[in-house]
Amino acid sequence: MKYSNYILKRKLEAILIAPFVIIGKIVHLVLGHKNNYELYFFFPFYHLGGAEKIHLQIAQIAKGKKALIVFTRKSTNLGFLESFKEIGIDIEIASAYTNNDILRLPLNLIARGFYSSRINNDKATVFNGQSNFGYKISPWINESLNQIELIHSFNSFSWIRVPYISYYTKTVMISEKKIEAHFSQYDQIQVPKKLKNKIIYIPNAVDTLTIQIDKKWAYPLKIVYVGRGSVEKRIPSIVNVAKKVKEYKLSFEFELIGDVDDYVTKDANKFLKIAGMINNKAILNSKYQSAHFIILLSSTEGMPLVILEAMQNGCIPIVTNVGDLPFVINKDNGFIMNNDEATIIDDTYHILESITNTNFELLKTLSNNCISTIEDKYSMKQFEINYKNLLCL
Repeated sequence: MKYSNYILKRKLEAILIAPFVIIGKIVHLVLGHKNNYELYFFFPFYHLGGAEKIHLQIAQIAKGKKALIVFTRKSTNLGFLESFKEIGIDIEIASAYTNNDILRLPLNLIARGFYSSRINNDKATVFNGQSNFGYKISPWINESLNQIELIHSFNSFSWIRVPYISYYTKTVMISEKKIEAHFSQYDQIQVPKKLKNKIIYIPNAVDTLTIQIDKKWAYPLKIVYVGRGSVEKRIPSIVNVAKKVKEYKLSFEFELIGDVDDYVTKDANKFLKIAGMINNKAILNSKYQSAHFIILLSSTEGMPLVILEAMQNGCIPIVTNVGDLPFVINKDNGFIMNNDEATIIDDTYHILESITNTNFELLKTLSNNCISTIEDKYSMKQFEINYKNLLCL
């Protein structure tokens, strides 16, 4: 479908839902709202995840400002909610009427009018972190107001957003590779060339460590996975690698950190440790500091924050060639392999086998290079400057 057809579809939908949106605007006119805001964040979730961690980092930059965070989807766990609350800006959990399901559709449509009316009344800036609801309200917001979107990867949102991209002042992308993918998409569906100019690149960042990394290099070497459970993360493949390592008696230990229970076999604890979710930053850093490697066998990524955090703590990455990882990882600081579902287990095992034949001094050099890589390119100071400029804070 061409871009012009997306626009036509959006306009027809706007006619159909206009009565509900008007009701929402009337509700706001009658009820009003207590506080005025300069900035509205629309985030889908607060549960544990790389995207949610980045949203938290961005929201922290607005500390002390007149800002509101609206969570629009039902989260699967408490994750980062307490950390969001600690920022000190207002939070609304609106999923009871903005969650993306058919049963709530009338409420969702009315909410579009309610929130767009609030934003127009406040003359506020809108920051949309891949919230479906955030896209749906964009046509009802005054064109004079700044709307900014953040795209983490090339995925379903890359298509959901198409009818609405003209409403956004800027589009932030965290992956140079995914910017190229979106440019190809724009060409394919004949998006006007001027809309390409709205895309800007702001890389992810990690907080500065306050301690010196002193990793102990001795067998067994420790490998961690950190992240959520989902199909594209290929967690069963990691379990199978751990099983093969145990079978052939290579001197490695595996630990999975995150909400992964639905993606591991019942006997997985025979081959690895499952730590569950860890939200405490200090505890997670201690896990990184006691580990020697981080593993990520994803089929698709943008620029995963966990890799940056682990490298900052001296963990050597073992990853697939996806997203921006090839721009960060090379033979001097890690191991990167082909993104091939059929061979991923054997390829990973062969890397681990080669590591057992590598002296610790070389591994220590790779680890130190990981730390230097993060210090050079992914500083939180530059991240904050970029977003403060973007949000006029």
